[in-house]
Amino acid sequence: MKPKKLLALFLSLIMLVSVSAAALAESAPAMEGDEFGNGAVGTNGGVSSCSPYSSQIGIDILKAGGNAVDAAVATAFAIGVVEPNLNGVGGCGMMNIYIKEGNQYKVLEYMETVPAAVEPGWFNSKEDGATAKNVAVPSQVHGLLTALEAYGTMSREEVMAPAIKLAREGFQMDQRLASAITDNYDILTAVKGFNELYTNDGIPYSAGDDFKNEQLADVLERISKGGIEEFYTGSLAQEIVDGLQAGGSLITMEDMAAYTTADREPIRTTYHGYEVVTVPPPSNGGDWLLEMLNIMEHYDLKAMGFNTPEYLFTFNEASRLGLADSYAFIGDPAFYNLPIAQMISKEYTEERVKLMPKDKVFEGAAPSGDLPVEKLDPTGEESKHTSHIAVIDQYGNIVSTTNTLGLGWGAKYMIDGLGFFFNSHISNMEHNPEKSDSPDYVQPGKRVRSTISPTLVLKDGEPIMAIGSPGSLAIPPAIAAVINNVLLFDMNIQQAINAPRALAISRFDAKITVEEKRFDEDTLKALEAYGYILNPVGDYSSAVGGIAAIYLDKENNTFYAGGDPRRNYQALAY
Repeated sequence: MKPKKLLALFLSLIMLVSVSAAALAESAPAMEGDEFGNGAVGTNGGVSSCSPYSSQIGIDILKAGGNAVDAAVATAFAIGVVEPNLNGVGGCGMMNIYIKEGNQYKVLEYMETVPAAVEPGWFNSKEDGATAKNVAVPSQVHGLLTALEAYGTMSREEVMAPAIKLAREGFQMDQRLASAITDNYDILTAVKGFNELYTNDGIPYSAGDDFKNEQLADVLERISKGGIEEFYTGSLAQEIVDGLQAGGSLITMEDMAAYTTADREPIRTTYHGYEVVTVPPPSNGGDWLLEMLNIMEHYDLKAMGFNTPEYLFTFNEASRLGLADSYAFIGDPAFYNLPIAQMISKEYTEERVKLMPKDKVFEGAAPSGDLPVEKLDPTGEESKHTSHIAVIDQYGNIVSTTNTLGLGWGAKYMIDGLGFFFNSHISNMEHNPEKSDSPDYVQPGKRVRSTISPTLVLKDGEPIMAIGSPGSLAIPPAIAAVINNVLLFDMNIQQAINAPRALAISRFDAKITVEEKRFDEDTLKALEAYGYILNPVGDYSSAVGGIAAIYLDKENNTFYAGGDPRRNYQALAY
């Protein structure tokens, strides 16, 4: 049943209070080891996302009586406002949902699709990457509103009002967005309408400046009133199609109208007495994560010790085997026969464990397994810029959702007057006719493959954790590292997130991306002795992921929400 009008009034009153980003961050109670103040503790609900603004909006929805889906949708629309370079209504995503009533697990997959008229050879990544030709059919609006209608309790107007207000009245720009503007300034200034929104008379906005996007506020308001129909078949859809076609896109009104959100069955495995539930294809991250966990379960990681050379070697070689299979057997399930059940089975794991190296890394790429389907050879680009949200509510519902534009600023294309950027996922497809065996080979209606892996962890049949990450190939191992830190090494969620990471996230060699200064010299030398090629990055680098997670301690009925300092994530709870 929809909440009464009083609920909407209450929500509006909440949002009338303007609070600075710094004040919001300071409001989060501290956890042990939360040295940067990214975490929060509560007993009713929690939200972790890329910004204190978006997390506060999610919290306000929960306080107004909304459930976790209401809050996740509100937070996702808000992220499109505060993190427009990585997310927004021009993009896509996946949502992993637990509804306590009926003990329901649902995965809504809303990855973009290839327009019907796109043919192999039409797109050239070098020439067309920063144009409208790189835009696949945008799908986030369809996915978020489908989730709200199916599993939410509040109206579109109530859930979208906070993001509209945030875009219209503005917020203080953070350093990450300011840097994303200056780092891409030469390309973005060629985009019609960019200077009007993102500069002050040609001078890029800086961290701490007040920033507003009334164009986006108007678009969000139209969506809140007209819903899926307005974005996919209405006047807004026509403006989008006309604007994209003016930039060379082949997207038509028929492509927009044909888009649907996929309701998919989650995939799962057991791990040390827990259960891990994640997303199926066209994600090739969920199966990778589960296979990796299955392999690691054969080893006494706790006895090895946290982040010891032996642990890091075992962890990363298990990850590399999962990675190899995820790229050898995964594509859009509508186009391929995918051996998911076999890949994540304990029986198949026995065969993979036999291949685990003892004292030297796999040289070159790790080997894929022997499964009864033809192997695939992925050749598309990787999307590295995403954003994750974790939400838990007072009713026991939990949401883990990841959304993305693909590359930073997507296709570097927006339609003047609409105020948002479009995805870059045509470049994720393979366009060379000589590589038609690739699972990424461009075909009309094919859904984009992605490593995004919004995940839930269960104990005794009910979720205790919602977790996910941005970061392309860093996503599954970053999630696995934090799961181990909590379940095996007894860290709280923020300690688990903050802990140093060293991830082998190259498909083709034994390169390991390591937060070098956070490991002692003996550990680094031991990794090299195993055969790893060190790829040193900063102390808290987004190259090794950016976790948003919530952990539920059922004995104390307390939520612990964690946000990754590597991405300036902010968790809030009450």
